[in-house]
Amino acid sequence: MSLYGKYRPETFPEVIGQDLITSSLSNAIDNSRISQAYLFSGPRGCGKTSCARILARCLNCAKGPTSHPCGECESCIELGRNGSGSLDVMEIDAASHNSVEDARNLREQVQFSPVRDRYKIFILDEAHMISTQGFNALLKVVEEPPKNTVFIFATTAPEKVLATIRSRTVHYSFRLVEPSVMKKHLRYVCEKEGIRAGDEVLDMVVRQGGGSVRDSLSVLEELINGRSEETLDPERCRKILGLLPSELVEGYLEAVLKGEAAKAYELGGKMGDFEPSAMMEALLESVRGRLVENFERGKEGKDSAQLLFISESVKDYSSLFKLSLSQSLSLDLLTSKLLSFPFSALPPSSPSPASPSAFPAPASSPASLPPKKDPVSSQGKEELEEKWEKLVSSLPEEVKGNVEKEKIPAVDFEERQGKTLILLTFATPLDQHAFALRLNRTIPKIVGEAVKKEFGPSFFIQPAKKAANGETVTKVRDMSMEELSRLSGEMLKEKPLSVEEIAQKVEGKVVEG
Repeated sequence: MSLYGKYRPETFPEVIGQDLITSSLSNAIDNSRISQAYLFSGPRGCGKTSCARILARCLNCAKGPTSHPCGECESCIELGRNGSGSLDVMEIDAASHNSVEDARNLREQVQFSPVRDRYKIFILDEAHMISTQGFNALLKVVEEPPKNTVFIFATTAPEKVLATIRSRTVHYSFRLVEPSVMKKHLRYVCEKEGIRAGDEVLDMVVRQGGGSVRDSLSVLEELINGRSEETLDPERCRKILGLLPSELVEGYLEAVLKGEAAKAYELGGKMGDFEPSAMMEALLESVRGRLVENFERGKEGKDSAQLLFISESVKDYSSLFKLSLSQSLSLDLLTSKLLSFPFSALPPSSPSPASPSAFPAPASSPASLPPKKDPVSSQGKEELEEKWEKLVSSLPEEVKGNVEKEKIPAVDFEERQGKTLILLTFATPLDQHAFALRLNRTIPKIVGEAVKKEFGPSFFIQPAKKAANGETVTKVRDMSMEELSRLSGEMLKEKPLSVEEIAQKVEGKVVEG
């Protein structure tokens, strides 16, 4: 038997990391407040189906209903780890029984009384896979089931469960298990199996398991099966799991941060022996650790900006490893990108005066037009505003989030010798900076192209000099190193993003309006 099957909990106290849920269910049972339908939701392997089976045990125990089943009666034995299953507890895989016909069959079975036990219980795993028609067929029987009938829906995607079904259930939301709790449980399992595992190995398993008890036990079982002695060797475990040595990752990052190209290419080549996904995860994990440490210590300077640049570049270049390219070529390109970070060669603040605008515009853009301004008529403005709303709704989701009403509360239109300027007033300076910097500076270009398509070639976008909150927007090229660091920190808190653009703006390659 697999480890996760062998150590599957049989009582609520044995369930780890879900104390609030198990105590709530126990109190409800002890106070005879049994619901007709439950919805257990949460990530995979966190105890949803196990708790459903334990709840069934509690309700049908010969000495129950009780929150502490005896484990000795026929019902408890049949619903235990090695039990054969009970006729009165039906566990249905909704992923393969999701049609209207399946729902009708289930509805017919509900009409029969329990064969032997107190309750007839239906556990529907992967409930979100049931079709809308199937849910509708179940709706009435879930709302008014026969006496002593209980439904338990288990799902990883509660939002896909029909709202009318959700409203008729008691919803318990399961969470991934905390690392400290998981580590304690893994140590207990190792002791029961007669295996010695140090903290390094257990930490490795916890990271790979990602908070899922089932996944973590599967990883531990893989290491136990691949061991050569009773003690799990960290180096051997790392190789079994295909993880990169920490010294290799840290050495590579140090070489990149210090600009030691030869060493970076050499260590990058060694990382090519590992799976791309493992390599990317190890790099990002190391970068994350350094960033957290820097921000906690108040070191939001060049080093943090470069680390942010590295994290964004690793994410962007991960697509290279999905192409039919040699891994060494992809790694060399990634290393070249990381070594190209321009901050180290720049003075604190001396932007190039000849920087082009981050809001792309051709030679005939409003910036090159005479300063004469004519207001648009009120009737014409209403039509233009309707067109603008239509344009925003048609944009890709990742772009739309930066131009919606809450980000750009005011849009004005000005005529300039046959050209029309669309003046964008952002809610805050941070919103304007995000508009120019995110998605590798492509948002202004995407919006500009959409404007030409919707309005015509004589329309152009330009940011206002002041935000809606009254603050004057400082151009990125005019910011000091301290202001740049603060900006990158604020944008990181709002949403992880690239600072490559910030670096290029300081160098004078890009100018934000």
